[in-house]
Amino acid sequence: MGQVQFLSLPDQIVSRLTEDILKGVYQPGQRLKEQELALKMGTSRAPLREAFRVLERDGLIEILPWRGVRIVEPTHQEVKELFEARADMFGLCVRYVALNGEIPLLKKIEVDILELIERTDAGCDEREYKETTNAISSQMYALIPNRFTRAFIEGLRQKMLWHYCYMGISSYASRQDANRHWQELGAALLERDPQAAEAAALSIINASKDFALRLLEEKGPETRASATDED
Repeated sequence: MGQVQFLSLPDQIVSRLTEDILKGVYQPGQRLKEQELALKMGTSRAPLREAFRVLERDGLIEILPWRGVRIVEPTHQEVKELFEARADMFGLCVRYVALNGEIPLLKKIEVDILELIERTDAGCDEREYKETTNAISSQMYALIPNRFTRAFIEGLRQKMLWHYCYMGISSYASRQDANRHWQELGAALLERDPQAAEAAALSIINASKDFALRLLEEKGPETRASATDED
């Protein structure tokens, strides 16, 4: 039997705050008041500050000298760069899977993609859609042999998830369009075609990127206004 892993107090705080941020309990630009959080979580400020450093490293908050801590606000350039990095990693991953994935796994991915399409047609919401696509992607990322690459991908995915939850980076129409590329990806994997797989993967990410950047431009004035109100 494996040993039970217990989280340290700072790690517990990180886990709880990460979940709250992803759920939208705290909004972009919102200040996190150290004393209130310490009382809420029944802890002293020391482990809370340690957790803040981890959350800042993960890109979920920013620590402002003499001004406290606040939830990060996505910028146009940041979102663009995140999607570009995600596209590079996803492209690398699907090329590897196309060449090295075992047939049973490739067939399972194809079945999962068909299930994704069925859920979309049934009217699944943004969160269910992202959970399903993340589950499909996770099967492929798990095959990457380099542990440092896997760790980088996982950190990037967590950061991306927050942006997806905050901005709602899809509509029913855009999800249907993305599903067409997912189908192309599934077919390319079974055909052992790394070039076609990478092209489909890039189409999936780039479609989301374009939609996200348009949404961010629409949300810009509202986001800036809320941040100003917090100050």
